[in-house]
Amino acid sequence: MTRLRSCTALAVVGLALAGSLSACGAAELPRVTGHPTGMTGTWDLSFGDEFSGSELDRDLWQPNRYGSDEGDAPFNPDLEDAWFSPAATTVADGALHLTAQPGPRTVDGRRYPYRSGVVQALPTHELRAGTFLEARIDVPDCAGCWPAFWAAATESWPPELDVMEYFDSAQDTRPSFNSIRSVTERSGPAEYGDPAVDHREGYHVYGLWWDGSRVVPYLDGVAYPDLTATGVLDVAMTVVLNLSVRAGGAPPAGSELLVDWVRVWQPQS
Repeated sequence: MTRLRSCTALAVVGLALAGSLSACGAAELPRVTGHPTGMTGTWDLSFGDEFSGSELDRDLWQPNRYGSDEGDAPFNPDLEDAWFSPAATTVADGALHLTAQPGPRTVDGRRYPYRSGVVQALPTHELRAGTFLEARIDVPDCAGCWPAFWAAATESWPPELDVMEYFDSAQDTRPSFNSIRSVTERSGPAEYGDPAVDHREGYHVYGLWWDGSRVVPYLDGVAYPDLTATGVLDVAMTVVLNLSVRAGGAPPAGSELLVDWVRVWQPQS
């Protein structure tokens, strides 16, 4: 998605995967056992949310970019037509709902015709190398919808790891993976997944295995090693889920990105 600002300035950090849960307000992990989709062996769940309640768990997530409930500008103001409103982020029926609908507002001097939802992790833990990140997501099919599941450095941009994004889900039937190492170095974006499958139909599991200095995207338990990105900096990352609206897009009111669960795993040594 590009450009998440400094977490110090924004009070934004991510999911911790490099050790046990710290004492800074971490919630109890959900009762999930097993291993990441498509992997074998013995793993520990380091972070997870099954979205089984009736509201967003504020001990885990914030429904905004900067920690304020007043609403935020999008990540790419020149390319997007929706500002982020906490009211567009809800939890119901066992899923996280990020909803795009008309809601004109001027933010930072720009007028946006739509509002939509975003979540990113609270400063409980940080995503680092040696972990598997995955989420079960239902992507909307709507004109100009730009759904994304990604991770960005907490202290600067880049680096960035885009587990999946659909640049316009009315046209894209497969997700794209991208690794941005620096302003001039990137791998992708590149589509992955079965070309015969319309991945906008129903839930699919999007995963990322960050093994040392390389990352491999997974989709429904299938690895795509031909897209492996190398030279990934081992720096703290924050995990983000959002439904953006591309400039000029016209999604039907109520278009939703649904997230069944998010899980982060570490292999047992």
